[in-house]
Amino acid sequence: MFKRPACVRVTSILLTATLLAVTVSSCHPVSASQNQEPIEITSVLGPVGPINWGGPVVEITLKNVDVEPVVSLTATLELDTPFGPFDFVFNVTPSNPLQPNRSTTATRCLIGGGFSNNVSYPLTINATLQNGTNFVYTRLVQIVKPLVEPPTPQNQEPIEITSVLGPLGPVNPAGPAVEITLKNVDVEPVVSLTATLELSESFDFTFDDVSPSNPLQPNRSTSERVRLIGGGGFSSNGSYPLTINATLQNGTNFVYTKLVQIAQPPLMPTWGWAIIGIGILVIAFIVLRRHRAVKA
Repeated sequence: MFKRPACVRVTSILLTATLLAVTVSSCHPVSASQNQEPIEITSVLGPVGPINWGGPVVEITLKNVDVEPVVSLTATLELDTPFGPFDFVFNVTPSNPLQPNRSTTATRCLIGGGFSNNVSYPLTINATLQNGTNFVYTRLVQIVKPLVEPPTPQNQEPIEITSVLGPLGPVNPAGPAVEITLKNVDVEPVVSLTATLELSESFDFTFDDVSPSNPLQPNRSTSERVRLIGGGGFSSNGSYPLTINATLQNGTNFVYTKLVQIAQPPLMPTWGWAIIGIGILVIAFIVLRRHRAVKA
């Protein structure tokens, strides 16, 4: 019987082992989370939206390119300014994960900040996958001017600040009351709406009348009043950051900050006081007549 040389037999064994290894590995694909960054930076746009005197507004869009859903996602933009860094918080949670091949957007007003469209800035991504793996990495990005397009739900802020009034109602030693009125200027109904007013501390305005079962329809407004307990005073001449957090019925989330002034509520017109005065006189007349009738 012909025997193959030892070197040929060894080579054959090595080739067979390699073929089996390739076959087994092809049956068990490696998760993308183990060999690449899970979040792709789709775009960093700015300034976007209408002019904001508090600072330019930047919009960041990120995409999940992993095979695992993402359950937590933030991004931090570093600018050459003493007011930074600026954190962008995306609407991604364990109960609302970012699925593979899906994107999410966050918008932020860079209060006191500035940037150039020709300069690269560090953007740090912090993402946690559903399997518990956490990634933190930094990439240099350029902030690109957005294309000029007609207003759509994707490139305009859906909530308009109609008014911020205060102090309201009777004087209360606990703190002044402030009322915020917001309007849906988008074409989509709004299913979740909150606002945070920054004074000496943060005060949350939760619009409970806006929900998936009772959305805020386009061109409709809603108001919420909060007593700023222990919040100190404020000036009607000062500007304060107001952060809007709105979710549309199609799932798009917007988070952005505007500088607002807290305006004094309008005084009652003269005819209003006249009506109150007449009402008091009528009541006094009726009481007096009854009193005379009882005496009689």
